[in-house]
Amino acid sequence: MCGEESTVMNNTVKIEELLKVEEEKGVYGGQWADSVRKVMKYRDDNGHCNVPKRLSSLGMWVSYQRREFRKFDAGKASTMTPQRIKILNYIGFMRVALDKIVRNRNDVGCWRS
Repeated sequence: MCGEESTVMNNTVKIEELLKVEEEKGVYGGQWADSVRKVMKYRDDNGHCNVPKRLSSLGMWVSYQRREFRKFDAGKASTMTPQRIKILNYIGFMRVALDKIVRNRNDVGCWRS
């Protein structure tokens, strides 16, 4: 148990270091970092980062980040950066909403092609 707490603490410290780099980029970096912290709070309260879009502006922000992931992956202009991807991966952010994952499975639990 003690080792797990140490790993969580090390990850939290690392995430905060990465978020401070984002904040140094200016207003938008600071706003982005603040939104990540809100997602982390949501994750701590709910056990996941899958914030429903209908819930609030935070849900809309999460949806926007997923859209930016897709654009980045496709090589299109995007606000997503490798640094931001690293941060979102650290906090357990899902690139695809859970409800979309469920819809893309057939009755036996296999992925559709």
